Amino acid sequence: MVEIYGESPRPWTLVIGKPQSSSEQELIDSLPGTVVRREERDEITTVRQQDFNAAIILGEAPPYLHPKLMVIQIGGVGIMETYRSRNATSRVVGTSIGHSLLLSIETENIPEGVPIEQQRALADHLNKQQPHTLLRRATGTGWDDKGITPLIREKDGEICCGWWQREGGQRVEMWWFPAHSPGLNSWRSAIYAKWHSILPADFPKDTDDWARSPEWMTAQEVASHDALDEHRKETERILLARKSEELNLQERLQATRSEIDSTTRLLLTAQGKPLVSAVISALTKFGFIVIDSDDDKEKGAYLLEDLKVSYGEWVSLVEVRGYAKGAKTSDFQRIERAVRHYEREHSKVPNGRWYVVNQNIKTSPSSRPAVLAGATDDIEVFAEEHGLVVDTRDLFKLVKYVEEGDLSPSAVRAYLMGSTGVLNSSIALEAHTSETVR
Repeated sequence: MVEIYGESPRPWTLVIGKPQSSSEQELIDSLPGTVVRREERDEITTVRQQDFNAAIILGEAPPYLHPKLMVIQIGGVGIMETYRSRNATSRVVGTSIGHSLLLSIETENIPEGVPIEQQRALADHLNKQQPHTLLRRATGTGWDDKGITPLIREKDGEICCGWWQREGGQRVEMWWFPAHSPGLNSWRSAIYAKWHSILPADFPKDTDDWARSPEWMTAQEVASHDALDEHRKETERILLARKSEELNLQERLQATRSEIDSTTRLLLTAQGKPLVSAVISALTKFGFIVIDSDDDKEKGAYLLEDLKVSYGEWVSLVEVRGYAKGAKTSDFQRIERAVRHYEREHSKVPNGRWYVVNQNIKTSPSSRPAVLAGATDDIEVFAEEHGLVVDTRDLFKLVKYVEEGDLSPSAVRAYLMGSTGVLNSSIALEAHTSETVR
């Protein structure tokens, strides 16, 4: 009979590196069995790795880990595992390139015993790390995540935290967590329990907690435990469903914003032809017939007004301008030339003349000054000739009032046709509200 000296309780765990957080220190303090520590990576040459069952790595991985070791690595980037076969070599690599704020917890891959709050705490921790590490498999032809089981993913599928089978065989695992992860003791305990189901002799159950083992629980305890477990699973299913709905709503909002940015919001951001197109779209929503004079003019002819707006026999000539700074009263002269030309052709003046302007487009609409502030006399003269100055901010608000049902297209149309001076969209809404109340 052989007597072995030096044997001590299993599992034997080799800790490599220094703890960088209280969570990492708690993990080390909670380790069962026999623990041997080496603070520097090159010090592992002073131990016989194959005598150990597991390794806890804090930071960068050493150049070599015995293939039979179960491993948990906290932090570190670069090459984490190398697989060599007769025809090819592949590596699991961690790279700090993750920026997504939308993460998903892969609950079906979480080891039993990790509380939901710890799962969420880890996801929150990853969310705050920008950039965070992504786990990938590097092959001779590119990148993939084949063989890596995710615990937490980015929304597009990239793996932020997970585990994989080591080169030592299908029963040997390596788990990776980001540095400073919270609740590491809970994760370690659950992982060691999982490893007990694989190698029960190497990872015996914690004898200090035998009363919590189903083998030694009463029927009432088992029933209560199962009910609590099912409740937690149902809670997580509900939360995952709500999170999925939230992501769908966020995508819908982003799509809507993109559409508005390329249409209605051009009233507040654009110049030139895009601004003209946005003004045409807005006025058309109010029931006006709008003709783009640039499209209507003969080849080589001089362009006078930008738009011709009509409703029945009523006609207004429109000048549309966009400026990085303020609007210009000199634009009134351009409109006057267009009016004189119209009068020669039709033997009458148009019913209205509008100056539509998007000014100070580099600043927030909320902080832009009033259009043509200080040019009161010029505006009064313009108004006497049935002129109307339209800040595109007011045009945007009128479109919004119509879309929300606060004003009808006919009410906005009548207000525009009957206004002179400087348009005030708030007056249009107040007048309509007062009429409705009466």
